[in-house]
Amino acid sequence: MYISYLLSLLNVLLLVTARAQGDEYASDPNIFELTASNFDKVIHGSNYTSIVKFYAPWCGYCQQLKPVWKKLGKAVGRDSKLSVNVAAVNCDKDYNKPLCAQYQISGFPTVMVFRPPKYDKNKAMSGKRQRHASEAYNGQRTVKAMSQFLGSRLKNYVKKVHNLDSDLIKWINEDLEKAKVLLITKSNSISPLLKSLAIDFLTKVDFAMYGKHNDQPKTIEIDGKSVEIPKTDSSMLLYFDKEKGEFVIYDATEKLDDKTQLSRWISTVAQIDPIEGPLSKRGKKLLKYKGKKKVEHDEL
Repeated sequence: MYISYLLSLLNVLLLVTARAQGDEYASDPNIFELTASNFDKVIHGSNYTSIVKFYAPWCGYCQQLKPVWKKLGKAVGRDSKLSVNVAAVNCDKDYNKPLCAQYQISGFPTVMVFRPPKYDKNKAMSGKRQRHASEAYNGQRTVKAMSQFLGSRLKNYVKKVHNLDSDLIKWINEDLEKAKVLLITKSNSISPLLKSLAIDFLTKVDFAMYGKHNDQPKTIEIDGKSVEIPKTDSSMLLYFDKEKGEFVIYDATEKLDDKTQLSRWISTVAQIDPIEGPLSKRGKKLLKYKGKKKVEHDEL
């Protein structure tokens, strides 16, 4: 009886120890489980905004936040809504403690948001990594609240054009080396999704938005060619093919709400790969810092 009791107690202690040491998101394909050795590469080596959960596995509040964090990773990661990294750091690991101390983590869970500096071509060419500004997130810990907050922290590289005449022509002619993508929509504000596309294709594609539907087809002249702008009854994404002198309309999906599909289309029509995101070389390299989802098979 006594031996059985000791064995049971030992099993409990082993489970507690394993839980204390284990990384909560090591098998999650949508969340970066980071360490001191890769934190800077993923967080500070990107133009993405990042949200990081500093946690300890034994912490009850951390466990309460866990399902929300997984949903957040899925919402902005797998479902391709925002150019945002969702990450976590296990501060219970000895090798992570200096990193947690660096960001003055004194309680668990601590949620921090890291915002990249505005892209500077000269600094980027120097190869020097610019550190991101950090701030504690003290808002509601819901997927909706955190997603909205992250959307507000995205850098904007989208230009607003005020008309589809001189202003549009000026934008197209500003940098002839870059591909041009235009969104015509009824909204006057630039959506986080459009900002995210511009971040993914930063330095390669210029994005612009016109906040009013085009009631009638119209023709403008660009580089001596007559270019037709179609009538729009709903939001429309257009790529300007400068070789043919025409706008190509996005028609891969009915709605403009999937960043991965939109990125694939831009890559195809412009023959340009993004510099960040899941379709980029960098994005594929960073997959090793995310967990691998277990494949479940139906029984015969």
